[in-house]
Amino acid sequence: MNRRSFLILSRAFFFMGVVIGFARSVVAIWDNLEATDYYFTGGTHAPFKGLLCPLVMAPNEKGIITAVFNNPTDDEDNFLYRTEVSGKAFSKRKIEGQIVVPPHQAKTFRFTVDANDVDLMFFILVKITILPNSIHPSQEATCGMLVANILGLTGSQVSLTTLILSILGVVIGLLLWERADPKVNRDHPRIVQFLGLVVLLTLLATYMSWWVVATPLAVIIILLMIISLRFAFA
Repeated sequence: MNRRSFLILSRAFFFMGVVIGFARSVVAIWDNLEATDYYFTGGTHAPFKGLLCPLVMAPNEKGIITAVFNNPTDDEDNFLYRTEVSGKAFSKRKIEGQIVVPPHQAKTFRFTVDANDVDLMFFILVKITILPNSIHPSQEATCGMLVANILGLTGSQVSLTTLILSILGVVIGLLLWERADPKVNRDHPRIVQFLGLVVLLTLLATYMSWWVVATPLAVIIILLMIISLRFAFA
């Protein structure tokens, strides 16, 4: 493979990883924004950190929503919870219950959602509220899932595939780019490397639900992509 082909390949790998990582992060941020707006009432409670939802879902699959109730105290904790699930008009539903968690243990509650819960055209939105007691205050959390047919894949397949392709694309692309043209790399190493780092940080921030961090990072990615593309086609 000649130097020109090697350089094109390295840039293709890198920008593939960047674009896929950026798109994945945007979907995660969009999910969160829609869920937050959908259930916004003006009041706020302490965040409940145990709500886990898929990033995306296929129209014909059932998504599994997980709530992890963790009790780090020395006393038994009784969690009274109420979950709300989106849906058009009268199809919205609520699930209420309680879970008793022994000291320093955790218990998990799971339920499913499907296409019948879609609202706002292609979103399933979930909220959980934990009632207060003598051990913990009122807590709440929301999450959203984009429902879309992506190459016939399930939501978990899409989520895992995009994560792997993004990380490998950025890392392999950077390594090949440096080997393909060291001279050019010395002229602009920081911009390209910084773009790759920001993409990886944004993936981490969305995975950890650090939305205050993920949103500005996504904006930075756009700016760095514009600058980096100038070098790629120079």
